[in-house]
Amino acid sequence: ARIGKNIITIYDTATMRLLDKRSLSTVGIREFQFSPKANILACWAPESGNSPAHVDIIELPSRKKLRQKNLFNVTSCSMVWQSEGTYIAVKVTRHTKSRKTLYNNLELFRLEEPGVPVEMLDIKDAVMALAWEPKGNRFAMIHAENPTSTKVSVSFYDMNKKVITEGRGKKKTDTTIVQEVNKIETLEGKQCNCLFWSPAGENIIMASLGDSAAGTLEFYDVTNKALTVKEHYRANQVVWDPNGRTAASVVSQPIGGGHFKFAMDNGYMLWSFQGKQLHQQSFETFYQLQWRPRADLLSKAEREKVRKNLKKYEKEFDKADKELAFKRQLEATKAKRSLRSDFRERVARLRELRRQQKTERMELNGGYDSEDESNYITKEVSIETILSTREEVI
Repeated sequence: ARIGKNIITIYDTATMRLLDKRSLSTVGIREFQFSPKANILACWAPESGNSPAHVDIIELPSRKKLRQKNLFNVTSCSMVWQSEGTYIAVKVTRHTKSRKTLYNNLELFRLEEPGVPVEMLDIKDAVMALAWEPKGNRFAMIHAENPTSTKVSVSFYDMNKKVITEGRGKKKTDTTIVQEVNKIETLEGKQCNCLFWSPAGENIIMASLGDSAAGTLEFYDVTNKALTVKEHYRANQVVWDPNGRTAASVVSQPIGGGHFKFAMDNGYMLWSFQGKQLHQQSFETFYQLQWRPRADLLSKAEREKVRKNLKKYEKEFDKADKELAFKRQLEATKAKRSLRSDFRERVARLRELRRQQKTERMELNGGYDSEDESNYITKEVSIETILSTREEVI
């Protein structure tokens, strides 16, 4: 699809022809984005005359408006889809009537709920970045009172809230999931300008990237609250592998050619999802790093089933790990025993060879036997050395 004046022209990739032979009319359209999964399009248009700014969620090919959200005093909008198309966040920058003061809020759309409900989240600070957890319900954002601040805060939110109801007497405690935006926590005093969720979720890298940045990489486990801080000087990219086990931090130069002033730092580092450095490689010229794509083998229902039975799988994997470790230990012990036996056999062989050569050796030395202790005079000499002295006057 492409934007025209007050229209979005959408094409069918099967035929490469205009969808339904007509464009989608949207007055004042400024930006649009397709859902990552469903045939749904999100777009927004600024205020025009007496008409307010609005965000539209449109189903294709029916062109049915699933939801329209009117907005007032809008300066700009930016949209971020969740990887499964379950949610979309619209960051709205608004202005006061005098247009001198700007403030932000988030419009959060739930695409899988009837009527596509929208929740508004007021943010007093300037929001510099927002990222959804892949295949999850959480999102993180970088915000600060001043957009140019070196110290920022990173807040984590969950689109679902757990409500625990305590039972009376013999009744068990019940946990109910309520569809309501819930703030998890805020990490303050961070030096980061980019967020990179692991494709497997749970873990996120809060990175400080760019020429003027420190190259700080903060590996954070959102569930277990574990933080590891590392550094890759002058890093300008972070790339997760598709399974979320390994991340690469990269210093690359523009592929267009010319002199690159940081060529000495070119290269990449590989990290585990916990922040342990696995490998480092430098190059004189380095332009790009990409991971080989990997197919998603499990459906959403299958992933949920794995999560529910995780303790069962943990026991199985722990047992397999112990068996593998024991097997490796046996192999290592067997190898050490073999080396020790080889060494002892060699020593015994050399001693026998020396014993056999003793007569010949004595003849060459004029009857002198270097192994006979009576041919040696032993003297004991004692040497005393004064290391330090100390005199005390009483």
